Amino acid sequence: MQEESHVVLLLFCFYNYICTMISNTKILRELWARQQISPLDVDYGRWERTRALLAQMAALGRSCIFAVDVYKGVYAYASEGFSDLFGVEPTRLRNIEAQGDFMEELIHPDDRAAITELQIRHGKFIYSLPAGERNDYRTIYQLRMHSAQGKYINVTSRQQVIETDRNGKAWIVMGMMEVAPDQTPTDRVKCSVLNLRTGQFFNPYADSQEWALTGRELEILSLIGQGYLSKEIAGRLGVSKSTVDNHRKNILAKLEADNAIEAINRARAAGLMD
Repeated sequence: MQEESHVVLLLFCFYNYICTMISNTKILRELWARQQISPLDVDYGRWERTRALLAQMAALGRSCIFAVDVYKGVYAYASEGFSDLFGVEPTRLRNIEAQGDFMEELIHPDDRAAITELQIRHGKFIYSLPAGERNDYRTIYQLRMHSAQGKYINVTSRQQVIETDRNGKAWIVMGMMEVAPDQTPTDRVKCSVLNLRTGQFFNPYADSQEWALTGRELEILSLIGQGYLSKEIAGRLGVSKSTVDNHRKNILAKLEADNAIEAINRARAAGLMD
């Protein structure tokens, strides 16, 4: 009886997962539909020239580059790097428009829902901006992908608009994926947004509760920003160095930062510190 209950619970969880993914996919499509791109406003001759340039760039750097056609709602290009790094069949890459979402199966199952949720949040953020500012951002994700060697690796994915229609609406979105320098095991997706005009990194849709720092954590982060080392901070605050080091670890985890400089930049961008 207990085993049957366990099976029912697993089926229920799986059902909820599928329903959530379907719902989130529908929301994403609705967000892209807001572009209301007309076939009269897109130039596919221009896109073919841009596509050829992407292929040259991918060949030079052996990069994994992909492009999404917002008007058609399909992948419009995927480089051969996806075959080398992730084991995707080359014929599938050459006929990418007819293949559907080829990338979802490569993403770690625990990261798929998180990526979709972040994409939804990014879409809502973009549409909260004036029309003239919506194409000024690059989204940067770190997630786990299944490699050609049969294991999951940390990957960085950078995405931005590279082609607009005649009215300036996002039409072709390019993504570039590469192996992340930091291969420390992780169980969550990291995300940052870069303003291409100002060079500012920030996270406009982070959970404010997850990013909330305690008074002591803010104090320590401020001292780090002033150039103090952990030992010096411990002396100023009258605590042990290990206590300061633990606070530093918590700060990096809360701000989803890889180092102190990134944590300081994110805290300032989020208005947590001056």
